[in-house]
Amino acid sequence: MADLKLDSSTYTTDSLAKKYNDFFAPAFEISVNGTKISDEIAVSSLKVDNSIQGTADSFSFRVTNAFDLVKRDFLWLDKVFVLGKAVDIKLGYLDKLTLVFQGYITSVVADFSEDDTPSLIIRGMDLSYLMMKGSKSKSWAKKKYSDIVKEIAQAHGAKPQVDDTTTEYITVSQNQIDDYHFIQYLADLVNYDFFVVGKTLYFRKPLTEMTPVVTLEWGTFIRALSIDMNIADQITEVCVRGWDNKKLEVVESKATSVTKLGSNSKTGKDIMKAQGSYIEHVYTNIDSASEAKTHAEAILNKRSMQLVSGLGECVGIPEIRAGRYMKLGGVGTKLNQPYYIIATTHIVDESGYVTRFQLGGNAV
Repeated sequence: MADLKLDSSTYTTDSLAKKYNDFFAPAFEISVNGTKISDEIAVSSLKVDNSIQGTADSFSFRVTNAFDLVKRDFLWLDKVFVLGKAVDIKLGYLDKLTLVFQGYITSVVADFSEDDTPSLIIRGMDLSYLMMKGSKSKSWAKKKYSDIVKEIAQAHGAKPQVDDTTTEYITVSQNQIDDYHFIQYLADLVNYDFFVVGKTLYFRKPLTEMTPVVTLEWGTFIRALSIDMNIADQITEVCVRGWDNKKLEVVESKATSVTKLGSNSKTGKDIMKAQGSYIEHVYTNIDSASEAKTHAEAILNKRSMQLVSGLGECVGIPEIRAGRYMKLGGVGTKLNQPYYIIATTHIVDESGYVTRFQLGGNAV
């Protein structure tokens, strides 16, 4: 089976409807160690989560006919649903299925309820969970953050998709932290996006590859939607201070500009500036003005993405996943904008197949 990657294509709702038989007859396929599980295994309530917010992508599903009442024993527990085995999950309709998850079985729950036959709940996570194991202490000399990320990715068998960072540092240290959260720390310093899709690790500049995966209209494909425009956490600028050990002096830099997403004109910084000056002061071990500038811009731009947040639900579309962008339509001029997809949940159960999504934006 091909590796799961972040699809960069854009689709119309008409093309998706044509591909997926007008979204009739939801279907899925689960493979364990490369082999599709038997059709006799009754799977219900399948859920797949993906996010760019520092958590591993995950799945869960229930097997309702897993217990042999005559033999008083579980089926498929020793040979199929084995901890640590690789799992691939496809979602779609009828025979048109799209790969949405690759990872490992990390939990098998034998569920004995009072009213139903005993069942198995199978859960798993992607490659990220392996990167979250064990705290490490290590240092690199004369390396860029992007070089370090590539090295760590390859050590975990991940394919790095890494945008180059510009600054080469004399020393970079990883101090008693696991690899995943160390990369997240580096990403926060330079305001890079960091997430894993299947076996590919992405470490990329923000607001890039912004072509929407699809434009969804409220009242047709969107079943529920809530958009929150909120200035509670917005600021006007960020000032980062550090100490230059060689020159024995304070280094300081400020950030006052935000790169906008979409065509709206005002960011949180612009709105707050009309009410006064609200500066976030950050004191850190940064030792150069250029590094302080980069860090200040990262903090301000990351904070700006909290201005607009959204939650929604649409008909199940496998192509919608965290790390892509989505455009909304039919919700008014100000809200008919592109948004960053922060997290999604794909659910297939007795009610059908739906995709729930969490969005972010920085301009109103």
